[in-house]
Amino acid sequence: MKQNIRLLLAGLMIVLLAACTKDDGPSGPPVIHRVSLLDSSKMDSAFVRALPGALILITGENLQGATHVLFNNFDSYFNQAYNTNTHIIINIPENATTEATDRNVPNELRIKTDRGDAVFKFTLDIPPPAITQISNENALPGDSVLIFGSSLWLINKITLPGNREITQFSANPEGTRVGFKLPDLGTDTGRLSVVAKYGTAVSNGPLNDHQSGDVISNFTNDGEAGELPRLNWAWWGADRINDATKFPGTRGFYLNCVFGGVGVNNGAWWEGGRSGNFNETVLFTDAIRTRQASDYALKFEVNTKEPWTTAVCVLRFGENFAVRWKPWSSLPGNSFHTENTWTTVTVQLSAFKTVADGVEGTGASAASMADLVAAGGKVAFTFRMVSEDKPIEVFNAAFDNFRIVKIK
Repeated sequence: MKQNIRLLLAGLMIVLLAACTKDDGPSGPPVIHRVSLLDSSKMDSAFVRALPGALILITGENLQGATHVLFNNFDSYFNQAYNTNTHIIINIPENATTEATDRNVPNELRIKTDRGDAVFKFTLDIPPPAITQISNENALPGDSVLIFGSSLWLINKITLPGNREITQFSANPEGTRVGFKLPDLGTDTGRLSVVAKYGTAVSNGPLNDHQSGDVISNFTNDGEAGELPRLNWAWWGADRINDATKFPGTRGFYLNCVFGGVGVNNGAWWEGGRSGNFNETVLFTDAIRTRQASDYALKFEVNTKEPWTTAVCVLRFGENFAVRWKPWSSLPGNSFHTENTWTTVTVQLSAFKTVADGVEGTGASAASMADLVAAGGKVAFTFRMVSEDKPIEVFNAAFDNFRIVKIK
């Protein structure tokens, strides 16, 4: 790839240098005529705004000997070898100053030489906002909710289900996190939107989705308070409890998986409350079986009382497809801990895999929803806790609101 870029630059420089054979060098202060993309087929398409990171061609006069090229007063590296009297090739730095980091940016491109400066009105846009995760999609009224993503800058409002608008929020300077207090959503369910100056981002799943037809189980039974019942539980495995002192922040019952003293390579998930077992339930019509698995995700909330460091949670659909979920495996110290708060987990359904070499969840990926959803729209789901090459000394976590949602 780098070699291709070098060849492209070399070819363009030959074209540019050939066009400048009559140049005798700078004869006065620099002048910028236009900015275009570094593409020989698009050099005639001038523009006055671009995203940081763009590779551009600056065209003008007396540009030879430029000492500095600045975008919004941000000094930017450029290769003098690609600088002629009429052209400069430069990458706009990814970290150049934009309106997102300085509301008073001058929106200009400046070229400095020993003979004077050239100034050109030029705006550095920022990418539209994107949401990668919401801390808890089933938070309670008054709870703090965090939105994680990118380009979360210049936000005008956050829109919640029921057309509720949040204008009081706190964002970090890096544009990767926004926090707010959740109002009472009642029974309204829907997706969260971040409305910003440079675009709108929408969450990949609905908020307050704990009692809809998407839900496999919320562990609430008929006659129990807190939410509409979506039990579908097989009455064995981990403990179904509603003790708010152990895991506060839920609407009622949840599944508490607590055990310890499990040796290496122990797959006896049926022992010691190490599983969540659910009755087969109808969630869909047959039409969904033609859809791509990558368009849907399994979501649920998890709450850890102890750091999760070795246990493997095998999430299963039917007898053939599974995910070996190890949330700790890519984290510092190989430790996953929600600090006794409820956190939403999203697992794309295309991540579920067949058995390979006798190991669940290591073979071919699910391609269509027909791989995971049986005829009649029936879903058979379970989860099982096993060990691999390390023992499980102690495990204490709670699970709630297993559901399948469309994410694309």
